[in-house]
Amino acid sequence: MRKRLGLLLVVIIGGWFLLPSLQGTLPKIVAMSQTMAVQATNQLTVQLPLVGRQEKSVTTPVESIVKPQTLKKTYYYRFSGNLPDKVVQTFEAAIAVYNDTGIVNLVAGDATERQNAIAIFGYHKVMPADKSEYLELGKGGPEIEEVSGFQGYTANHARAGVNLQYPQGVKLSVAIHEVGHALGLDHSSSHRSVMYPIDQGKTTLSHGDLKALHTLYD
Repeated sequence: MRKRLGLLLVVIIGGWFLLPSLQGTLPKIVAMSQTMAVQATNQLTVQLPLVGRQEKSVTTPVESIVKPQTLKKTYYYRFSGNLPDKVVQTFEAAIAVYNDTGIVNLVAGDATERQNAIAIFGYHKVMPADKSEYLELGKGGPEIEEVSGFQGYTANHARAGVNLQYPQGVKLSVAIHEVGHALGLDHSSSHRSVMYPIDQGKTTLSHGDLKALHTLYD
Protein backbone atom coordinates (compact mmCIF):
# COMPACT_ATOMS: atom_id res chain seq x y z
CA MET A 1 0.00 0.00 0.00
CA ARG A 2 2.80 2.42 0.94
CA LYS A 3 4.64 1.55 -2.30
CA ARG A 4 1.54 2.29 -4.35
CA LEU A 5 0.99 5.57 -2.51
CA GLY A 6 4.59 6.60 -3.11
CA LEU A 7 4.35 5.76 -6.80
CA LEU A 8 1.13 7.77 -7.09
CA LEU A 9 2.83 10.78 -5.48
CA VAL A 10 5.70 10.52 -7.97
CA VAL A 11 3.27 10.45 -10.88
CA ILE A 12 1.33 13.43 -9.54
CA ILE A 13 4.47 15.48 -8.80
CA GLY A 14 6.03 14.57 -12.17
CA GLY A 15 2.84 15.45 -13.95
CA TRP A 16 2.73 18.80 -12.14
CA PHE A 17 6.15 19.75 -13.52
CA LEU A 18 5.45 18.36 -17.01
CA LEU A 19 2.03 20.00 -17.32
CA PRO A 20 3.29 23.40 -18.57
CA SER A 21 5.26 21.80 -21.39
CA LEU A 22 2.38 19.53 -22.31
CA GLN A 23 0.02 22.50 -22.38
CA GLY A 24 2.25 24.10 -24.99
CA THR A 25 2.78 20.90 -26.98
CA LEU A 26 -0.72 19.43 -27.16
CA PRO A 27 -2.33 22.34 -29.03
CA LYS A 28 0.46 22.13 -31.62
CA ILE A 29 -0.14 18.41 -32.09
CA VAL A 30 -3.89 18.96 -32.45
CA ALA A 31 -3.40 21.91 -34.79
CA MET A 32 -1.04 19.90 -37.01
CA SER A 33 -3.53 17.05 -37.26
CA GLN A 34 -6.32 19.43 -38.21
CA THR A 35 -4.19 21.06 -40.91
CA MET A 36 -3.25 17.73 -42.42
CA ALA A 37 -6.88 16.67 -42.45
CA VAL A 38 -7.90 19.86 -44.25
CA GLN A 39 -5.15 19.41 -46.81
CA ALA A 40 -6.16 15.83 -47.42
CA THR A 41 -9.78 16.88 -47.88
CA ASN A 42 -8.80 19.62 -50.32
CA GLN A 43 -6.69 17.17 -52.31
CA LEU A 44 -9.54 14.70 -52.53
CA THR A 45 -11.93 17.45 -53.58
CA VAL A 46 -9.63 18.55 -56.39
CA GLN A 47 -8.40 15.19 -57.62
CA LEU A 48 -11.48 12.96 -57.55
CA PRO A 49 -13.62 13.29 -60.72
CA LEU A 50 -17.39 13.16 -60.79
CA VAL A 51 -18.58 9.61 -61.25
CA GLY A 52 -21.70 7.58 -61.90
CA ARG A 53 -25.14 9.16 -61.88
CA GLN A 54 -23.83 12.50 -60.63
CA GLU A 55 -21.64 12.94 -63.70
CA LYS A 56 -24.35 11.75 -66.07
CA SER A 57 -26.57 14.55 -64.79
CA VAL A 58 -24.03 17.25 -65.66
CA THR A 59 -25.28 19.30 -68.61
CA THR A 60 -22.57 20.90 -70.70
CA PRO A 61 -22.68 24.69 -70.22
CA VAL A 62 -23.27 27.01 -73.15
CA GLU A 63 -21.33 30.14 -74.04
CA SER A 64 -22.87 33.17 -72.38
CA ILE A 65 -23.21 35.12 -75.63
CA VAL A 66 -25.27 32.38 -77.29
CA LYS A 67 -28.96 32.57 -76.45
CA PRO A 68 -30.94 29.33 -76.72
CA GLN A 69 -33.23 28.93 -79.72
CA THR A 70 -32.11 32.12 -81.42
CA LEU A 71 -29.88 30.50 -84.05
CA LYS A 72 -30.81 28.36 -87.04
CA LYS A 73 -29.56 24.79 -87.13
CA THR A 74 -27.68 25.14 -90.41
CA TYR A 75 -24.05 26.28 -90.55
CA TYR A 76 -21.82 26.79 -93.56
CA TYR A 77 -18.19 25.95 -92.93
CA ARG A 78 -15.07 26.76 -94.90
CA PHE A 79 -11.37 26.08 -94.49
CA SER A 80 -8.73 28.79 -94.61
CA GLY A 81 -6.10 28.47 -97.32
CA ASN A 82 -3.00 26.29 -97.08
CA LEU A 83 -4.30 24.00 -94.34
CA PRO A 84 -2.61 20.57 -94.35
CA ASP A 85 -4.77 17.77 -95.70
CA LYS A 86 -4.67 16.02 -92.32
CA VAL A 87 -6.24 19.06 -90.64
CA VAL A 88 -9.00 19.25 -93.27
CA GLN A 89 -9.76 15.54 -92.93
CA THR A 90 -9.76 15.72 -89.12
CA PHE A 91 -12.24 18.60 -89.03
CA GLU A 92 -14.45 16.97 -91.64
CA ALA A 93 -14.64 13.91 -89.39
CA ALA A 94 -15.51 16.17 -86.43
CA ILE A 95 -18.25 17.85 -88.46
CA ALA A 96 -19.68 14.43 -89.32
CA VAL A 97 -19.96 13.68 -85.59
CA TYR A 98 -22.17 16.74 -85.09
CA ASN A 99 -24.21 16.10 -88.24
CA ASP A 100 -24.92 12.55 -87.07
CA THR A 101 -26.78 13.97 -84.06
CA GLY A 102 -29.48 15.43 -86.31
CA ILE A 103 -29.53 18.49 -84.08
CA VAL A 104 -27.40 20.72 -86.32
CA ASN A 105 -26.62 20.69 -90.04
CA LEU A 106 -23.09 21.68 -91.02
CA VAL A 107 -22.65 22.19 -94.77
CA ALA A 108 -19.52 23.03 -96.76
CA GLY A 109 -19.75 26.42 -98.45
CA ASP A 110 -19.72 30.17 -97.96
CA ALA A 111 -22.38 31.80 -95.80
CA THR A 112 -24.04 35.16 -96.21
CA GLU A 113 -23.96 37.66 -93.35
CA ARG A 114 -27.40 36.42 -92.29
CA GLN A 115 -26.34 32.78 -92.09
CA ASN A 116 -24.37 30.84 -89.50
CA ALA A 117 -20.78 30.14 -90.46
CA ILE A 118 -17.71 28.39 -89.10
CA ALA A 119 -14.26 29.45 -90.31
CA ILE A 120 -11.76 26.64 -89.73
CA PHE A 121 -8.13 27.73 -89.50
CA GLY A 122 -4.66 26.81 -88.32
CA TYR A 123 -2.21 28.90 -86.33
CA HIS A 124 1.15 28.65 -84.61
CA LYS A 125 1.62 29.45 -80.93
CA VAL A 126 4.65 28.40 -78.89
CA MET A 127 3.92 27.97 -75.20
CA PRO A 128 6.33 29.77 -72.83
CA ALA A 129 8.88 27.76 -70.88
CA ASP A 130 7.08 28.31 -67.56
CA LYS A 131 3.97 26.65 -69.03
CA SER A 132 5.74 23.71 -70.63
CA GLU A 133 3.35 21.28 -68.92
CA TYR A 134 0.36 22.87 -70.68
CA LEU A 135 0.00 22.94 -74.45
CA GLU A 136 -2.65 24.98 -76.24
CA LEU A 137 -3.86 22.55 -78.88
CA GLY A 138 -6.61 24.67 -80.39
CA LYS A 139 -9.09 27.47 -79.93
CA GLY A 140 -12.57 28.32 -81.10
CA GLY A 141 -15.73 30.13 -80.22
CA PRO A 142 -18.90 31.84 -81.40
CA GLU A 143 -19.23 35.40 -82.64
CA ILE A 144 -22.85 36.52 -82.55
CA GLU A 145 -24.14 39.19 -84.90
CA GLU A 146 -27.60 40.45 -83.99
CA VAL A 147 -29.43 42.98 -86.12
CA SER A 148 -32.79 44.30 -84.95
CA GLY A 149 -35.61 45.73 -86.99
CA PHE A 150 -38.08 44.47 -89.57
CA GLN A 151 -35.36 42.66 -91.51
CA GLY A 152 -33.32 41.82 -88.45
CA TYR A 153 -31.50 38.55 -87.91
CA THR A 154 -29.20 36.72 -85.51
CA ALA A 155 -26.24 34.80 -86.90
CA ASN A 156 -23.18 33.09 -85.50
CA HIS A 157 -19.96 33.79 -87.41
CA ALA A 158 -17.84 31.33 -85.47
CA ARG A 159 -14.24 30.14 -85.66
CA ALA A 160 -12.52 26.85 -84.88
CA GLY A 161 -8.77 26.43 -85.09
CA VAL A 162 -5.93 24.07 -84.29
CA ASN A 163 -2.43 24.95 -83.09
CA LEU A 164 -0.15 23.63 -85.83
CA GLN A 165 2.86 24.21 -83.62
CA TYR A 166 2.11 20.91 -81.87
CA PRO A 167 1.33 17.87 -84.05
CA GLN A 168 -0.57 16.20 -81.18
CA GLY A 169 -3.21 18.91 -81.59
CA VAL A 170 -4.24 17.60 -84.99
CA LYS A 171 -6.57 14.90 -83.72
CA LEU A 172 -10.28 14.21 -83.84
CA SER A 173 -10.99 14.88 -80.16
CA VAL A 174 -9.44 18.36 -80.40
CA ALA A 175 -11.38 19.19 -83.58
CA ILE A 176 -14.66 18.04 -81.99
CA HIS A 177 -13.91 20.21 -78.95
CA GLU A 178 -13.22 23.33 -81.02
CA VAL A 179 -16.24 22.84 -83.28
CA GLY A 180 -18.27 22.47 -80.07
CA HIS A 181 -17.05 25.88 -78.95
CA ALA A 182 -17.97 27.33 -82.35
CA LEU A 183 -21.51 25.98 -81.98
CA GLY A 184 -21.83 27.56 -78.54
CA LEU A 185 -20.74 24.85 -76.10
CA ASP A 186 -18.59 25.94 -73.18
CA HIS A 187 -16.16 23.95 -71.04
CA SER A 188 -17.67 21.16 -68.97
CA SER A 189 -16.63 19.73 -65.59
CA SER A 190 -17.66 16.25 -66.72
CA HIS A 191 -14.90 13.87 -67.77
CA ARG A 192 -17.41 12.22 -70.14
CA SER A 193 -17.84 15.41 -72.14
CA VAL A 194 -15.90 16.30 -75.26
CA MET A 195 -15.89 19.82 -73.80
CA TYR A 196 -13.74 18.94 -70.79
CA PRO A 197 -10.96 21.58 -70.88
CA ILE A 198 -8.13 19.02 -70.95
CA ASP A 199 -8.03 16.73 -73.97
CA GLN A 200 -8.87 13.14 -73.01
CA GLY A 201 -9.26 11.74 -76.49
CA LYS A 202 -13.07 11.75 -76.28
CA THR A 203 -14.72 11.50 -79.71
CA THR A 204 -18.30 10.67 -78.67
CA LEU A 205 -20.66 13.38 -77.50
CA SER A 206 -21.88 12.81 -73.96
CA HIS A 207 -25.48 13.00 -72.77
CA GLY A 208 -24.65 16.44 -71.35
CA ASP A 209 -23.21 17.61 -74.70
CA LEU A 210 -26.32 16.49 -76.58
CA LYS A 211 -28.60 18.07 -74.02
CA ALA A 212 -26.82 21.42 -74.44
CA LEU A 213 -27.12 21.21 -78.23
CA HIS A 214 -30.84 20.50 -77.91
CA THR A 215 -31.16 23.50 -75.61
CA LEU A 216 -29.48 25.76 -78.17
CA TYR A 217 -31.04 24.54 -81.40
CA ASP A 218 -34.40 22.87 -80.66
